Amino acid sequence: MKAQRFNYVKNILVPGFLFSTAVGVVTGALIFLFKIASSKVIGLSQQIYSYVRENPTRVGGFLLGAALLGLLASLLLKYAKDCRGGGIPTAIASIRGLVPLKWLQGIFGLFASAMLTYLGGVPLGNEGPSVQMGTAVGKGASALFGRKKREWERYVMTGGACAGFSAATGAPLTGILFALEEAHRRFSPMIFTVAAVSVVSGTATQAFLSDWFGVDTTFFDFVIHDPMPLRYLWVAIVIGGVCGLFAILFSWLYQVLKHLCTKKLVRIPFVLKIVAIFVATAALGVLCEDFVGSGHDLIEKIIRGHAVWYLLLSALILRSVLMILSNGEGITGGVFVPKLAFGAMIAALLSGGFEMAGWLDGEYTAVCVAVGMASFLAASSRTPITAIAFAAEALCGVNNILPIGVGVVLAYLIVEVSGVTDLTEAMVESKAEAAHAGKTAVIVDAHMTVRPGSFAEGREIRDILWPPTCAVLSIDKTNSAAPHDYAGIFAGDVLHLHYQTYDPQATRKMLTYILGDQPEDPTARTHLGSDDHVVPFD
Repeated sequence: MKAQRFNYVKNILVPGFLFSTAVGVVTGALIFLFKIASSKVIGLSQQIYSYVRENPTRVGGFLLGAALLGLLASLLLKYAKDCRGGGIPTAIASIRGLVPLKWLQGIFGLFASAMLTYLGGVPLGNEGPSVQMGTAVGKGASALFGRKKREWERYVMTGGACAGFSAATGAPLTGILFALEEAHRRFSPMIFTVAAVSVVSGTATQAFLSDWFGVDTTFFDFVIHDPMPLRYLWVAIVIGGVCGLFAILFSWLYQVLKHLCTKKLVRIPFVLKIVAIFVATAALGVLCEDFVGSGHDLIEKIIRGHAVWYLLLSALILRSVLMILSNGEGITGGVFVPKLAFGAMIAALLSGGFEMAGWLDGEYTAVCVAVGMASFLAASSRTPITAIAFAAEALCGVNNILPIGVGVVLAYLIVEVSGVTDLTEAMVESKAEAAHAGKTAVIVDAHMTVRPGSFAEGREIRDILWPPTCAVLSIDKTNSAAPHDYAGIFAGDVLHLHYQTYDPQATRKMLTYILGDQPEDPTARTHLGSDDHVVPFD
């Protein structure tokens, strides 16, 4: 009994509470600093763009400055490869164990690289880097204080990612759901624990710092009081349906532009591509402020009814292409707020048309925009629960859960029925492909025994973050020390494991961290795998 209690404290209380609390506190403080710095840089970028619009003779020098900024960003990204691309897909790929993450690079390099992105006005947000920096904090905590407990690592990284999301968006419940619905796509008490503890400690830290320094870190400052009448529920249905269809189109566009960049334009130097994107962004920003930036200000502009329909339509097209190219080529930044902006633009265009036709009262435009943002978020990431929670927390949608839920569910179902890969998963796959390019995968079929005092003892299979693609095919309890009615894993259980890996030794080492030291398995079989990770034995 004492041994079980010690094992519980060692393998649950330490990573689930102590490490997660520490990671949440550090992440909350770091993201507080990051949000202040990014807001200052974004404000400076807006001032520069405004000055150039008022002084057209300065355009030539401005474009040259954008090229130099792109050159600096490309040099940083060339050597700090962990800073490339969307922060959320990078964080998800890391906590799933698909790609490695260098934690120092993921904090300091990412911080600096993101500032260059925001100064240039590239249409990417700051929530992605916040999530990745939180993940890097978790990785660093594990590397510094838990070197002999690698089985904790991905749990603590998950807590850091959730704390980063919560700190960036001011939506703690959504931050917890991020771990369950998007990051790991399954519910586990252990995942919930590390996510909840990190989010609570991170949110409390940021709230304390905000109050101490008198800084407002609210994600959006608009308020929606009145619920939408039932007679307008059809508007939510239309918005949700169009957002679902646009999410499919967006995923298709991502694949097309990805193929263009990786196959057709592969000979163009990386530096030149990044410089071209920064220059193109600068040129579009001179034409209209709605074409550049994360989209945060554009959303608030739409909410207040200050957006013009033809500029919104142009922004929807241009920002889609520019965001995908920027993310695909690896420019640092997030896609969460840009996706919200797409949903807001779609909803604003539709509700504006309905209002002009006399079918919708203009006072419900803000509700329609909230429906659009939540619907496109759910469709583009396949996260309906997270989208509804975010709408309730950050978009003041508590009084409009019904229209938001209707739009979200319809948009999600359209994407689900279509069978397309959602944008987030497509980006995660791209990260994994790039990390393992040129490597040969092998399939391993082996038996391993759960050792007394190991991390797996006393847990259910769903509670354990196994190596990627690792499946427990069966459990032999012949020599198990567990009671007959115990459904979990216990000392003496023999697990039949099946997985694909690019590094068999590293994967086996990770399994020994989870299950305890293992003798060589004479029945183990290995053969070449494939890129789809699901090759069965003959």
